[in-house]
Amino acid sequence: MRYYFDIFDGDHWARDDMGVDCANDRGARHQAVLAITELARELLPHDGPEKELAIRVRLKEEVAFSVRLVFETSSGPALTDVSVLS
Repeated sequence: MRYYFDIFDGDHWARDDMGVDCANDRGARHQAVLAITELARELLPHDGPEKELAIRVRLKEEVAFSVRLVFETSSGPALTDVSVLS
């Protein structure tokens, strides 16, 4: 089956018009998880507190499922007091 992987980079959706052949939903889920981890390597903020990434997996126009990653950081002494790093 041909699956399409639309990507949300935190601001915009990019529609996949090419797709990838996968044997079933399980194979497509595996591909989506691999893809979102690659996106995280590229797009997670180095100096920001949060980012949301998502992949919407479609069969033609029907959404089969989605994979979502939410990255958040919170304030703590290591971010505000440099003596903690010593």
